[in-house]
Amino acid sequence: MEDLDDSTSKPDSARRRKIDSNNSTEMVADTNDTDNPQHSVSIPDQTEEPRQAEVTPVNNGKAKQPHLEEPLFPGIICTFRENLVQMFKNQSYLISQMIKYILNVALIAYLAAAVYHWNKTVSDKHINWCNGLGILLIIVGLLYWILFYYKFIVPFIFPAFAPYINSIAETKIYKAVSRYLGETLQLACIIGFIIFVYYDTAGERRRLLSLLGIAFFIIGGFLFSKHPTKVQWRSVFWGIALQIAIGILSIRWRAGRIVFECIGSHVRTFLEFAYEGAAFIYTDDLVKNPKHAVFAFQALSCIYFLSFVVQILFYYGVLQRIFLKLGWVLQSTLGTTVIESVNGCASVFLGMTEAPILVQPYLKDLTVSELYAVMHSGFSTVAGTVFAAYISFGIQPAHIITASIMAAPAALSYAKLLYPETESSKTKVDNMRDLKSEERSVIDAACKGAIAGSEMVFGIIASIIAVVSFIAFIDHIIIWLGLLVGFEGISLQYILSVVFVPLTLMMGVQPSECHRVAELIGIKTTVNEFLAYKQLGEYKNKHLLSPRSEAIATFALCSFANPSSVGSMIATLSVLCPSQRENVTNLSIRAFIGGSITCFITACIAGLLYPEEGFGTDF
Repeated sequence: MEDLDDSTSKPDSARRRKIDSNNSTEMVADTNDTDNPQHSVSIPDQTEEPRQAEVTPVNNGKAKQPHLEEPLFPGIICTFRENLVQMFKNQSYLISQMIKYILNVALIAYLAAAVYHWNKTVSDKHINWCNGLGILLIIVGLLYWILFYYKFIVPFIFPAFAPYINSIAETKIYKAVSRYLGETLQLACIIGFIIFVYYDTAGERRRLLSLLGIAFFIIGGFLFSKHPTKVQWRSVFWGIALQIAIGILSIRWRAGRIVFECIGSHVRTFLEFAYEGAAFIYTDDLVKNPKHAVFAFQALSCIYFLSFVVQILFYYGVLQRIFLKLGWVLQSTLGTTVIESVNGCASVFLGMTEAPILVQPYLKDLTVSELYAVMHSGFSTVAGTVFAAYISFGIQPAHIITASIMAAPAALSYAKLLYPETESSKTKVDNMRDLKSEERSVIDAACKGAIAGSEMVFGIIASIIAVVSFIAFIDHIIIWLGLLVGFEGISLQYILSVVFVPLTLMMGVQPSECHRVAELIGIKTTVNEFLAYKQLGEYKNKHLLSPRSEAIATFALCSFANPSSVGSMIATLSVLCPSQRENVTNLSIRAFIGGSITCFITACIAGLLYPEEGFGTDF
């Protein structure tokens, strides 16, 4: 027994020492007393208890294993998915190149199939450059030119020649030559324009009256300029020159007319897709039936669709790239700053309230002259979102597009005449490249565009209702006052038609038609361009205007310069940049008048280039 006690107490003593060392607790145990069986103490085996809990009961002599492992099949799927994702990450460049290669092959194969089908089915081998194979060739050619430009020219050609070009540009000889070359080019443009006009107006010298209108508006702008001694005539000259050049290409040149009419046809077709969604909500009878179509349901529904598309393009950065390139062209030719130029180009497509959003981060840094140019451009143009509304009235799509494009350089040049720059610009062209959409996804951007379109539609409807009601009230008062003194037929439209008659004469309108065109300008100035174009459409259907007078009226009405737009402009810029609110308020009336005059200059150019009987149809 003594031997047995010794044999059992010794392991216990060892275990006690192990517990003391692990838990750092003091235990009263003398290892020397382990040999004395009287002092030995039996201590439970604490370290064995956890292992005792893990022992599973025995079933038929076999230990039952716990069910702790994951199922086999889901584990394989998870492992395969992780390996697949990792493989795509490691080979992302190779996979992207393969996708690009497959898309290129597919595009070329489709183009080859289209050419084969055209060659097989078209007997006269005529290429339809607007709707058939020709438009496909143009799209594919532009696509590959863009890829070639950004993948080869920009990364390789420009860096290779940039140092030499910069060194040459810094030389005194280049500066002297460029200055004299610019003056020589201006003189050559003036002489060439005089020769062209002399031969083009042969037999219709009355068209030269439009030149008087251009000169009248430029001289008037100089006399009422904020800083007449600070006017940069380079901006004024090249703005008018670009305006005339665009007019010659799109009005006098047959190929240019065909191109613009083709563009107008495609724009109209694109916007008419909005009728499908509108008909789904409002029924076909209220949208597609010409006899029962409602303006708010038909024409204004296109705004939802176009605003939706515009916001998607802005999310992917397409609009920013286009506006930057066009802005760079205007900046190089007119000498305007990049913010003014980008906003001027964007106003043609987005409108007076949407275009400033592109330059919102820089509005606080704009000089007063730059801010005025932003406002002036907004009042001088119309938004692409409302093209369909004007076209639905029967207005020529090519005239609307041409007038909008011509207004971009004209607005900047006339803005620099009315409010010349006297400060140094704080904005640089490189800063514009950081503009990105704030939306988190393309779906978010699209929804935001649709909601913005609804706000625009409700604003247009509210403005039309309020302004038309107010004008009717004023008109009723004028009629009542006239009846009291024995004059019948006096109304606000009649008074305005009399006031604007001299302007329409200088634009080149036939004297017998000046009254009607002046009335349209009066409606546009006091109400809005929607009602003016609607009235113009009625005149067109009744054949009350000649083709030339109709074209002049279309150009003269193509702007947002109306009383309701003044409030929209002030509200928009005040929200985008509260620090500029005072300047915006002070400049609003000047910009409103300047925007109207810009359209009148565009109408004068149209009157100079447009023959009395029109061109018929080239498309």
